[in-house]
Formats: sequence, C-alpha cells, structure tokens
Amino acid sequence: MIIVVTGPWALPRMEIARSAADRLSGIEVVDGEQLGFALMEFHTDLPDNFQEDTVWEALFTTLCVHTARRFGGDVLAPMNIHSGERLSRIRAGIASHGEAVHVVGLRSTREHCEQLAEAFSFFARESADYHRVRNWQLARLAEYLEFVKDPLAPVDHWIDLTPDASPAWVAESIARAMTPLVAGR
Repeated sequence: MIIVVTGPWALPRMEIARSAADRLSGIEVVDGEQLGFALMEFHTDLPDNFQEDTVWEALFTTLCVHTARRFGGDVLAPMNIHSGERLSRIRAGIASHGEAVHVVGLRSTREHCEQLAEAFSFFARESADYHRVRNWQLARLAEYLEFVKDPLAPVDHWIDLTPDASPAWVAESIARAMTPLVAGR
C-alpha cells in the first residue's frame, strides 16, 4: 500500500514522514522531491514546478511501486501535490500496478502557509536561494488554497494544521490516520 501525504510547502516533510513511519512497523519512506532535483540537473527545459513534467510523474509512481515491492511493505510518500488532476493520475498509475493507494492531506490557512514560508528553509535566511524558494512558495499559494477547499480533491483523510502544530504533532496525526489503513492490509 502506498500512502501519499500532501500538504503546504515549507513543512519539514521528510522529518515528519520518518517520524510517522517510526510509529508504525513495516513502513518505508520515499522522497519524490529528490527525483525532481535530479531531473533539474539533467533537463534545463523543466516547468517551474517539476511535478508538471510527465517524466517526474512516471518516476514518482515507479519509485513508490518499486519500493513497496522491494521491501514487501507499505510506503509513505510525502509529496506536496496540489493539483487534483495530477494526484488522481498518480493514484491511478499506482493502482494500475496492483498497489492500493491512499492520500492524507494536511490542510492549513493562508496565514499559516505564509508563516511557514518565512520560517522554514533549507537555505540561510538571507541567501538568494532562501528568497527564491520563499517567493516561489508564496507565488503558488493560491494553488494550494484552492486544492484544500476543493470538495472533489482526491484526498481520503484531511488533517487540519494549526500554526502551533509541531512536527511531532503532525507526524502523530499522520500515524493515527494511517493506523486503520495499515491494520486493514
């Protein structure tokens, strides 16, 4: 089974995913963002959001399926996918390989997303990279806010985030959402 977790940008998503996986047994974590970074090294013509590239989409789907089969367990795939259409295609692609797929969505407010964009980054706060990433996140904020308000978004379980939600709280909430799914496999 593959469990995709989507949420606002600027969360320490891999830290949260690893912590959630540690609370359950037999869960592997994959990082689809690293696929995007690798594609960026080889292709200069990628869209601004590498998720819009069909090669990334196919690689992410394959990574999830391959990891589930290789380790014979469940896969937690944190990837902030804010397009219902793209997320539906990824779900269908995973399912076409015989894997069950569920989506857990992390829902937040505009204000909280803005705070996250200001506070969390891989880069030094005053660096050009920090400002580039923060500005990219803020420019795409409307996409995320539309996604979380869409009643047809392909999400099985929503978790509402508050500005004071710690990474540990988010990880515990994801683990609680996953528990019945993992138990029912």
